[in-house]
Amino acid sequence: MPNRHPTAALIALRPARVFLEPTLTRDGTLDGAWWPHSTDLQRELPDLVRFLEGRLGPVLRVGLDAAAWDEVPAHLLVDGRFVRVSGRSATPHTVKVIRGGQDGFRLLVIPPRTAAPAAAAAMRTAARTGNMLSADEILAPFHPPPDAPDEVVAPFRPLPQPPAPGMRTRRYRGSDSGAVLALIDADRLPGRPPCTPGMLVRAVAGTSPRASGLGPPRTDVLVDEDGQVAGVVSYATRAGHDGGQILWLHGREVLSVVETLVRHALRRLGGGTPVHAFTAAPGPGPAALPTGRRPVTRKVLEHAGFVARDSWRYLRRTVPGAPSAQTAPVVEVAASATPPGWWLRARDDDASAELVAQEPIDGLGVLWWFGAAAGHADEGLERALLCQADTLLGGHGAVETILYAAGDPEPSWALFEAAGFAEIDHLVSFTRPAATTGTGPDA
Repeated sequence: MPNRHPTAALIALRPARVFLEPTLTRDGTLDGAWWPHSTDLQRELPDLVRFLEGRLGPVLRVGLDAAAWDEVPAHLLVDGRFVRVSGRSATPHTVKVIRGGQDGFRLLVIPPRTAAPAAAAAMRTAARTGNMLSADEILAPFHPPPDAPDEVVAPFRPLPQPPAPGMRTRRYRGSDSGAVLALIDADRLPGRPPCTPGMLVRAVAGTSPRASGLGPPRTDVLVDEDGQVAGVVSYATRAGHDGGQILWLHGREVLSVVETLVRHALRRLGGGTPVHAFTAAPGPGPAALPTGRRPVTRKVLEHAGFVARDSWRYLRRTVPGAPSAQTAPVVEVAASATPPGWWLRARDDDASAELVAQEPIDGLGVLWWFGAAAGHADEGLERALLCQADTLLGGHGAVETILYAAGDPEPSWALFEAAGFAEIDHLVSFTRPAATTGTGPDA
């Protein structure tokens, strides 16, 4: 791709479409996402630089994937100052911005012609705190190969034998409690309360909530040659049937450990179908896998033939809500026993929206957001619903709030952001729908 020096003429630009990771701690693989309007770099890049300088400080140079652009100049003039541009040795589908302190921020670049819903989903994923997915992994679901059929169902591939010499599985013991709690805490999402010893006891004993029709759970640990606990998995069979559910699993995202635990659980479940995964948890919150924080577990499940099923978006607000006076519509409030708190509903003649608010514990409030039915979103209803929930939580001492939003609540994102929520992760349950063989011997 040739390098050319542009003229100093000013170019009219449209607003930059950029999502940045909210903490800017650079703990994930990406620090945000950019969705340019075209592949004309001279038109698109100045506005990105202006946007980033307002948040990150002066930008000195930019590195990008030259193959994605019509041409790559050596410099660009932005507001009277030259910014150096390089198109060599860049990671595909990314742009790296170097600021005055000589440190860099890497953004996912969404192809300009991407459909808006897909672009929005990819941008939220890239900007999620703790995201460990690469640019190619984020874009792959939205940009299949041109010769791919309309619907692709990947066949089951047996898990490879893990390189875990000296490791073995055995039944969980009470003396493993401390090590298992540490494994659970290592995977805990920001803002979530820790799993307590009592919660773990109930999860192992089978007294925690789980799907009906399941037998008692079995919890096993993976130990190394020194007897140290490296991972834990809990699973249960369906009464009178093969198959069952992998209830919860933790292995510090070590590939060999997670593969061994999944293979072990599938072997113990007997190969029946369907097998569900992440349907219970030894701690508070929906029982689902945080796919951004735990990409290794997600990939192992998919490699074993599991497909995503139900999902929740996990959002967090670290300041108290600021409820405003609402006169209409009226929000109905009823007591909720599970979880202890309130059930709220706002409705009019054409639509209704619902949520459940858990009574705050130690200053933490939790909301389960169901919103309005698909195709019937009503901004006024949902704003009234959230304001009433904030009033209830604030009146009971909440200073921080977690919000679980069912499905993909696209119409509600602007409301959540205006209320101070930031998306942290995407929680997903999985199902292995077809009978498979070849899971390999137990490790």
